[in-house]
Amino acid sequence: MDNESLKNQAASVLSWIVDNRVVGENGQLMEFDNHKFLAMPYADLTPKQAIRKSAQIGWSTLAIIKSFHLALFAGTNIIYTLPTKSVVKDFVQPKVNPLIEKNEVIKRSIGKTDSITLKKIGDRFIYFRSSWEEASAIMISADIVISDELDRSKPRTIATYASRLSASSFGWFWKFSNPSYPGMGVDEEWLKSDMKHWFVKCPHCGHYTYFDWLGPGELNQKRIHYVDFIKEEYCCGKCDKVIDNESRKNGRWIKKHLKREISGYWVSQMIAPWISAKSIIDEYENNKGNMPYFYNFVLGKPYQEKDLSVDRQTIIDCIVPTKNNHYGVAMGVDNGVVKTYVIGNKQGIFEIGETEDWDEVERLRNRFNAYMVIDANPYPTHPKKLTVKYPGKVYIHYYQTDRKASEVTRWGLKEKRRVVVSDRTKLLDLVVDELNNQEIIFNMTEHRLEDYIVHWKNMYRVVELDSLGVMKGKWKTPEGKPDHFAHATALWRVAMEKAQAATGTGGVTPPPVRRKFGKEAVVISKDNTIPGIDIKKAARATVMPKRSWRKV
Repeated sequence: MDNESLKNQAASVLSWIVDNRVVGENGQLMEFDNHKFLAMPYADLTPKQAIRKSAQIGWSTLAIIKSFHLALFAGTNIIYTLPTKSVVKDFVQPKVNPLIEKNEVIKRSIGKTDSITLKKIGDRFIYFRSSWEEASAIMISADIVISDELDRSKPRTIATYASRLSASSFGWFWKFSNPSYPGMGVDEEWLKSDMKHWFVKCPHCGHYTYFDWLGPGELNQKRIHYVDFIKEEYCCGKCDKVIDNESRKNGRWIKKHLKREISGYWVSQMIAPWISAKSIIDEYENNKGNMPYFYNFVLGKPYQEKDLSVDRQTIIDCIVPTKNNHYGVAMGVDNGVVKTYVIGNKQGIFEIGETEDWDEVERLRNRFNAYMVIDANPYPTHPKKLTVKYPGKVYIHYYQTDRKASEVTRWGLKEKRRVVVSDRTKLLDLVVDELNNQEIIFNMTEHRLEDYIVHWKNMYRVVELDSLGVMKGKWKTPEGKPDHFAHATALWRVAMEKAQAATGTGGVTPPPVRRKFGKEAVVISKDNTIPGIDIKKAARATVMPKRSWRKV
């Protein structure tokens, strides 16, 4: 579709909604007086899109209505993906089907094929698919893929769906989601986009900027609009006076980057005029123990607790390149075609590496007379042989969640005396906490730790509903990215329990260490309808933005 056709088609989306008095799944008329921030996204037909969004702002309804319009008037087949089969059912029945039933303009275009997973619109199809149906993904071709809740979807299947666009002259891919972890999922895509923000003009001083979250006591150094905890109002980042709902709803989208291919929006509940500042504050107060929920679903922002992540600086702060006596050594090995190992003792980790040879793993264990813990999967045969060959020194390890037990690690008894079991989340939480508190140190240089740092940076912690409907913490790694050194470190930490028990050295925590900064040496301790909207102008704005938000 050329640029001129794209503009015409974009304008027709909004005209079609207004002219046919399209209603939402709740039967209410679609209007853009209170939803002006959705006018431009409805008209936006940029082939690649990434939307970092909060909950309950109408984006899924937007995606469905645009899907119907594109199937009818652009002649496209569309794949609409959701995280799981149950989500597909819970999405189509209460949201998609009512939209069809309550809008005659859509209902009369529906063909005989009308199931939960497949809708015929005119002579085209919309496929509703789970991100876990990889086999199904291989069998379908389409012009557009819309990935709803990208961060809760299976990355490999989403990539397979993307490959189904190769034969189409369209090849459009739209991704949106409540974000999860910084730099992952939809946030990773949004950061590559033009990064549109909803700019609002202060009615008092004319200061023009977007809303962002400042916690109580934080300084507004960037002069962004914010939520005032005392006034319980949205306020100007420059003059501190109240910004009313009328000003909030009459903002406009401005790009941070002008020449990027991906169209991106950050949609926060703070830009929705029907959501008061008080309700945002209440959400914050009610979720102080669950900040990922508040950031991801209320603010539409990614979140990671600083004490539950490991970045480059975390590792660098733990480097103390002193000589290690190699006494009371432990070794952790992450299993695989390539075996990843971490070796150290109470003084610090002094050796890391990778090998494809089990003989090399055994040689290293013998060299340091190390207590060794090896991940059982995916190849348990050789680790089991080593546990027999070195009884009381080598153990095979399994991750296993125990809802009843409070301990992190459990050592087997009697016939299971060569086995050790750990709760994955609790063990990684423990190791990350010790790294952040510099209770684990490295007798190595930064250069030698480059790959090690990358593996830790690839991991992030989320809070999700488990199979019993309980919110549980979980460590994740994006598909295709390595995390082996992180798991080898966790297994080294388990092996240290045996090494410490044998040598009587107590805990892992080292004494305060001296670090050099320039010529000085310091001691660091542990404590350390569309009224007022020009449809053609709104459509044109998606194709030809005037200026960067930096110049506003």
